[in-house]
Amino acid sequence: MERSWFETIQLLGLDLMGASALLMLLLARLTDAVISAARLVSRRFAPSADRGSVRVAEPMNDAWPPKEWRPSH
Repeated sequence: MERSWFETIQLLGLDLMGASALLMLLLARLTDAVISAARLVSRRFAPSADRGSVRVAEPMNDAWPPKEWRPSH
């Protein structure tokens, strides 16, 4: 049975849409990989003074639970 020209165009369109969706997924993954590699390289070659900018939180001396929540008896 022979297909009409309209059915052929529809089938071709579905093939092209599927291929373009896969291409977009591939490009998204590739973009994420390039961004993560660029961040890794920039962190590796950053001056050591910038690496020590993370501060440690100081411990609190108050016991848990807070005073307002403690029993009153």
